[in-house]
This record gives sequence, structure tokens and C-alpha cells, in this order.
Amino acid sequence: MTVRRLDADGDLALGPQEFLTGYTAEEVAQNVVTRLKFFLGEWFLDTTDGTDWFGSVLGKGSVLASRESVIRRRILLTPGCAGMTSFSLTTDIDTRQLTVTASIVSTSGDNAEINFVQAVV
Repeated sequence: MTVRRLDADGDLALGPQEFLTGYTAEEVAQNVVTRLKFFLGEWFLDTTDGTDWFGSVLGKGSVLASRESVIRRRILLTPGCAGMTSFSLTTDIDTRQLTVTASIVSTSGDNAEINFVQAVV
């Protein structure tokens, strides 16, 4: 798989050496974050794909175990992700943010850290 590297602002990095290939830890980590950002039903060609933020994760009365299950599944089903060695999900009511922190192992055997923050609306 080949993907274009994202810069610190989340924009596409342009240049001759700005591609990630071979299921490296950096590539898989970037794909995990991209998949987490992708809302369920967002893409008109496949409305069944995406993270169910509004229904299962951020919905009123959603259970913590259900939230974790949805996010863990989304991470583990990312192409190139062979497993997770750690996972945590925290919510901050004051800043209205949900933070996902995980350590993943790519199919190439490398480890990567994921730190994703989702604003709660």
C-alpha cells in the first residue's frame, strides 16, 4: 500500500520523498488516524464505512465499553495493523474532548503510537 505523508497540520506533504509504503509503522499509524477521523456515512459511495461517532461513541447515554469496542475495532481493522499493545480512552468534560491513545504493531513488526483527539459537539 502507498499513501501520501501528511504534515503536522494534516495537509498533504508535497515533494518527491513524501510517500509511505510497505505497511511501515508510520504509514499504518497515519491510516488509523485517518480512519478515526472518517465519520460514518460521510462518503457518498459507501455510507456504511466510517467511525460511528454520533451514534455509538458520542451519543447521549453511550456506555464506555461500547465506545471502546467501536474505536478498538476501527483501529484493528485498519489494513497493515497486526495488533495493539495498549489502548486508552479518556474524556474531558471541561474541554469537551475525547482522547484515544494506543500503541499499535504493524504487519512489518514495527510499533507506533496513536494519539487522536475528537472534539465532542
